[in-house]
Amino acid sequence: MIRALSRLLALLPALSPALSGCDSPSSPAAPDAAPSAVASAQPPVASSVAPAGSGSAAAADASAPDAMLLSTAAPGAADRATCPAGMKKIEGGVFWVGTDYDMDEAPRHQWAVKSFCMDETEVTVAAYQACVQEGKCQATHKQGGCTAHAKQDLSKHPVNCVDWNQADAACKAWGKRLPGEHEWEFAACGGPERRRFSWGADDPEGRSCYNKPSTCPVGSYAAGAFGLHDMSGNLWEWTGSWFGSYPDEPETGSLKVYRGGSYSRRYPRWMRTGLRNRFKPGEFGAHLGFRCAADLAGIGCPAGTVANGSGCDIPGVKKPAPRGPGWTPPGTASAVVDTAPPVVSRDPRFDADCEKYKPGRPVCYYVKGGQFAERQKIGGGRGCVNRDVGIGYNSICCPQ
Repeated sequence: MIRALSRLLALLPALSPALSGCDSPSSPAAPDAAPSAVASAQPPVASSVAPAGSGSAAAADASAPDAMLLSTAAPGAADRATCPAGMKKIEGGVFWVGTDYDMDEAPRHQWAVKSFCMDETEVTVAAYQACVQEGKCQATHKQGGCTAHAKQDLSKHPVNCVDWNQADAACKAWGKRLPGEHEWEFAACGGPERRRFSWGADDPEGRSCYNKPSTCPVGSYAAGAFGLHDMSGNLWEWTGSWFGSYPDEPETGSLKVYRGGSYSRRYPRWMRTGLRNRFKPGEFGAHLGFRCAADLAGIGCPAGTVANGSGCDIPGVKKPAPRGPGWTPPGTASAVVDTAPPVVSRDPRFDADCEKYKPGRPVCYYVKGGQFAERQKIGGGRGCVNRDVGIGYNSICCPQ
């Protein structure tokens, strides 16, 4: 009897997340412009993408492996010794993160990651809807392109239009959690391999759900690092981390980090494993979904590193100082970018591109300088949409 009671008490911590249900705001936060020039050009809430699941992606539904639907099926115990079905073990280690040539990704630094488990795929519509039906998760938000509200069967597609609170609550309901930002990048780039894309250095075309009108069924393309699918492309993915200056992960903030690029991106740089993006926790979009991570029992810091209470330190390696507000990447004129008002000029080089990809907006303009929010306001006031965004500029497609 005593042995049976001990077993029951040991299980209670693992059961409590699943019994607690989901917790998210009743309404999304008002959409704000992305906070920097390298943030996603897609607005947080309004979306003009075609309904998900059209074309070849829908045709692939029948062949997508059923196992992908199980990526979040088993709650798993908090003291799990092995990764549950639908998850892959990410063998920890030390890797280089960031670059000294980008405002968001500087400074370049080393980071130690403990071994952990990661979902093989992004959470599917089927898995999330099952959680909703069980009363443990809240229904996704609704707008154009939301996979859970599509007329066609997109059960094997990744679920989108979930804000951070919904994603966090869903992972907890399954006895898991959202991955930290450094964990996510370690898994995406193969750790010390530092892959540009999850599969390597080759162009994303044909290797990822990229440059598409809609999402693709999870697992439609070959797995990348650690056997994970869609770490570059399909949907951007929420992480558990607050956005802040490298090298540390801040404990508080106003914006949550998301990673990975999405089906709608048309330029390879948006698929880079090192690219950072962020939203307020209550924001959502058709471009954004999530996958869960889980801890393993008895896992210490990687060989050659030591525990520091909240993570792992690398002996003999001094962390570089965060870049302050006045820091600029080498070779950039940030003072002009930050303080001068935006300048708008015609850019007929990309008129054909606008006509092809932004119907009804065949005229291209180049908006340079100022803050990202200022450039967004200029484009929006003219009825334009972003064709591309970079540090200090927006390329926009306009009606005239």
